[in-house]
Amino acid sequence: MFPTSFRWRKGEKNSHEHLDKKLIHSLSSGEFPNFKQFKYLFRILTSREVRVIQILAVIALLNAAFLSVRFVAANTVSLPRPGGQYTEGLVGSPRTINPILLQNNDADRDLVQLIYSGLVRYTAGRTLESDLSERYDISEDGKAITFHLRSGVLWHDGKPFSADDVLFTVQRIQDPILKSPLHFSFKDVRVEKVDEKTVRFTLQKPFAPFLDLMTVGILPSHVWQDIPAESFGLAQTNIKPIGSGPWKFKTLQKNQDGTLRSYTVTRNDSYYGQKSTLSALQFKFYPDVDSTVNALKNRTVQGISYLPRSLKERLLADKDLATYVYHLPQYTALFFNGLNNPDLKSLAVRQALSSMIDRDAIIRDALAGEGERVDGPFLSGFFGEPGSADTGAPADYNPERAVTLLETAGWKRGEGGLWEKEDKDKKKHTLRVTITTINQEENMRVADLVKEAWMAAGVDVQVSTVDPVRVRTDVIDPRNYEALLYGEIIGSDPDPYPFWHSSQARAPGLNLASFSNSDADKLLEEGRTITSLEKRKELYKKFQTLLAQDAPAAFLYRPMYTIAVSKKLKGVSDGTHIIYPSDRLSESVTWYSKSKRVWKKGN
Repeated sequence: MFPTSFRWRKGEKNSHEHLDKKLIHSLSSGEFPNFKQFKYLFRILTSREVRVIQILAVIALLNAAFLSVRFVAANTVSLPRPGGQYTEGLVGSPRTINPILLQNNDADRDLVQLIYSGLVRYTAGRTLESDLSERYDISEDGKAITFHLRSGVLWHDGKPFSADDVLFTVQRIQDPILKSPLHFSFKDVRVEKVDEKTVRFTLQKPFAPFLDLMTVGILPSHVWQDIPAESFGLAQTNIKPIGSGPWKFKTLQKNQDGTLRSYTVTRNDSYYGQKSTLSALQFKFYPDVDSTVNALKNRTVQGISYLPRSLKERLLADKDLATYVYHLPQYTALFFNGLNNPDLKSLAVRQALSSMIDRDAIIRDALAGEGERVDGPFLSGFFGEPGSADTGAPADYNPERAVTLLETAGWKRGEGGLWEKEDKDKKKHTLRVTITTINQEENMRVADLVKEAWMAAGVDVQVSTVDPVRVRTDVIDPRNYEALLYGEIIGSDPDPYPFWHSSQARAPGLNLASFSNSDADKLLEEGRTITSLEKRKELYKKFQTLLAQDAPAAFLYRPMYTIAVSKKLKGVSDGTHIIYPSDRLSESVTWYSKSKRVWKKGN
């Protein structure tokens, strides 16, 4: 028997398949297979047929998954989910987190922005809206501004906010012993408590930019009232502040030398306005920009508050990072000081030096294109922008015009190509100018480009740099410079009085060019006392004409402010007009790092 069985083994498979088919067919005589027959499907299919079915099944599953995703995406929306923390790197560290003592310290200003609130605030569109006040009224003569305070506001320690806090804050600003940088602005302002929820400010004369002052953070009187003015800057509350803003102090860490290493604020769940989705913000402090950028690359922080253009290339390859650019109400110019360099008293020299500068090249080469050319103290996008004025002294790059101006003024080319001129004693002296600026990369790059342009045109130039911390005391206040390359922040209201009125030519004024013109003074004085925007615009157009004709400064550009942030942080705006770099944090309540999908209404 075995030999016989072995003879038939070769056809055994085909025989079994035939029998299986007959058996499966016998389970149903219908035209379509039933469930019992489907159970035996893979016993009768060839391997090729099985592979085809498997491929078709995978395709069907992928299609189903794709359609499901499309359906969910079309019928749901992604919304922020509460929770998460954002960590940012800052250069420098806080010293005085106090709104009425703010100096030129970005870390202080950043934290004040988060912790404190003012009577009014600026929106992302640079318009004023109520904050600690519900509304405000301005009298017909423009001298009285009445604020009706918001109800239910609590300080971070749970105590209620009242009119007494507003009075206390203004009185401390006005105290000369305190030496608040805001003292001059509030010096002649009278503030009174109408009732527990109403305060009135009375001015000696109308002051158009007054509402801008009302953005200053209000202090809690119950916390500060027992601290004497002499000790205000030394109080512990300057580092562990109590405010009324959307974020409140949580914890800090110090280095061995006592400087702050990190600072954490947590969401204020009692905040009267929109509450943040994030639970906390943490700031880590570094000694310089390179250290801050390295912390971002190493993921020690999720963002940095300022990204220099020269370091932007180092981060472009990082696909997990995004950059955001903000427009600042600031211009950078070269301010001429004829008191320290008699040659700069000459209008021809000032105009010639301005004509030697290629502003477009500076924006291209020093700012990597992230800047806007300016020809005067008014910026695009501001109501006071007067447009083109009859300057009589165009600021366009024109070396030929510079030569004509200098030759007409008696200057001649000497040996080596430098401009020379005989003085009263028939002695020749060379046209020399020292440029002073702060030792930050952007300023130094711009100063070097101006130096190259002036030297190529025959001017002997030196560049002197100073630490930003000391520029006010060592350079600006004593007017210790010949040509100062510096940026002026004009604020939300483009009132040029603090920067160009003759009364501001000495410290603490900011008339850095010591510009003095009685007609210009009258225009500036009138411009800040009327509320009509159109009338102010006409006055400022006349003022700019006088200013340009005198050429006390070479206006260069309006910078842009760039930050770098992890793409995991959502809700960050781009292209926003802000007043100070710290204003980027005014939108921190809209930031989020976690999200969830919910069905759209009606689905």
